[in-house]
Amino acid sequence: MGRIPEDTVQRIKNESDIVSIISEFVNLKKSGKDFKGLCPFHQEKTPSFFVIPQKQFYHCFGCGKGGNVINFIMDHERLEYPEALRFLAQKSGIEIPRTDSGSSDAERVYEALSFAERFFNNRLLASNDARPALDYLRSRGIDGDIIMRFGLGYAPDSWDALLKAASREKIQTEVLEKAGLVKRKQGLYDHFRKRIMIPIRNISGKCVAFGGRIMPGDEGAKYINSPETDVYKKSRILYGFDISKNTVREKNEAIVVEGYFDLISLFRAGIGNVVAASGTGFAPEQASLLSRFCERVVLMYDPDSAGIKAAFRACGVLYNAGLEPRLIRLPKGSDPDGYIRKYGAENLLNIISEADDIFDFVIKGLKGKISDQTVATQKKIITKIVEFVEPIDDHQTRAIIYEKIYSRLGVDIKPFAPGEGRPGAPSDRLDDIGVKKDNFENTFLAIIISHPEIYGECFDRVDSSLFSESDNARIFEIIGKLHSSGREISISNLFDEIGSNGLRNRLSKIALIEHSSADWVTVFEDCMRRFKKIAIKRRLDELKGLIDEAGKESDRDRLEILTREFHKLKAEV
Repeated sequence: MGRIPEDTVQRIKNESDIVSIISEFVNLKKSGKDFKGLCPFHQEKTPSFFVIPQKQFYHCFGCGKGGNVINFIMDHERLEYPEALRFLAQKSGIEIPRTDSGSSDAERVYEALSFAERFFNNRLLASNDARPALDYLRSRGIDGDIIMRFGLGYAPDSWDALLKAASREKIQTEVLEKAGLVKRKQGLYDHFRKRIMIPIRNISGKCVAFGGRIMPGDEGAKYINSPETDVYKKSRILYGFDISKNTVREKNEAIVVEGYFDLISLFRAGIGNVVAASGTGFAPEQASLLSRFCERVVLMYDPDSAGIKAAFRACGVLYNAGLEPRLIRLPKGSDPDGYIRKYGAENLLNIISEADDIFDFVIKGLKGKISDQTVATQKKIITKIVEFVEPIDDHQTRAIIYEKIYSRLGVDIKPFAPGEGRPGAPSDRLDDIGVKKDNFENTFLAIIISHPEIYGECFDRVDSSLFSESDNARIFEIIGKLHSSGREISISNLFDEIGSNGLRNRLSKIALIEHSSADWVTVFEDCMRRFKKIAIKRRLDELKGLIDEAGKESDRDRLEILTREFHKLKAEV
């Protein structure tokens, strides 16, 4: 923090509107004078995450998280305070002097990945050895604009080309290892070699990993991906979502494909609300991410048995996240990339518009009713349906799904479903999203934060030792710290001074407490009386001990003074 001048920090905060920033990651909807959406920090189906623009902070009634715009970026992007400031400064066009000495591990890893993205892209566009890769991409209709939009590149046929280039840029080898760019086995060598490179970016557009596609005609795995690292967890990433999130929000629909080039092909054809769930099965974290931007998800997986099985599993995960999944059945032997290049975007859009729910999808795939099929076929169908239902935790959702399966497919799936009869997971729904009547300590702090001019009337009459809750005492001490340093007592500055997540969550809860302009003075005076009463009771307890001690020592003068003070205070209680 010392590396960034205080006036620059304040400018960043002033120019980073919390609603605009959080809207890039959460689909916020107006709720009175505030905004609400699905919390990005825990899975939920009913919105309990609120952004309060007037005070420039957020609070989730479900998990309790809260903070200012900097705290949000720190938690969501897993950044330290200085990196979060730089993140926001970049969005606002504010320049901050860079110093390598203060960079955190995460920041250095991001910088290494950004360097690698530029390195691979430059090699693809400017080196002779990448000509076959460039020709291959062009043969698939991928031109210069798309190459630059997705940052496509080429890893040269070399054991240490990236390693040497990074060394010239003073990027340490241990950082390259942490980024998954180099491997160690009797020495260091490049992880990716002679492959078309696809940068994998998080929702904010930062490169966190790479996928490498083998060159046509070469032997080996078709794709290799970066290993998981501190900044890359594949279950939390949807490829291309940094580019498509706004279109997904506008259309209230996401089209999910399996591969990188499936996504690029659809995007090139003008279908912008597409993401790719590359890697293993569709994860709950990915479904939760989508649920913050849309309500409907169209699964466009390969039409082979593995693709259909994966789609069925994904449906369960999507239902569990409160989303409405639909499925598309492409012609046998087709994938989204091949289909759109053969038949065009208009035909594919027609198919998307007619996507089926899972029940119609099963019905259309059968010749006749399920009961007309062979035992072996029925067993396969029931197995797939059970796999679809299994991830659904919510008891009500499961009950509705069972009823739909029975009414539309004629199959009672309950006897086959493992763990049926288990109680559903507790609902995230809150019947009354609001602030319950809080203890007076919280109310007292809320008034000081809303009316900082009142602090001068209490700082010499209220001591942090009078608070019954240590978190409240700490917040009061931080308020005093701001006051003594001449800084403004505000929500934003308080959040900046707090390092503990638990304390931050307490502060956001306190900041939600509202009082009308007519009654806050009365409430404040009542709080002051309560603190005075607590102080008197503590002094009375202390005097009792001192009186006993004076009596045992036969100190009559001291006993008289203490007794007089005791009765005087007793009368005030």
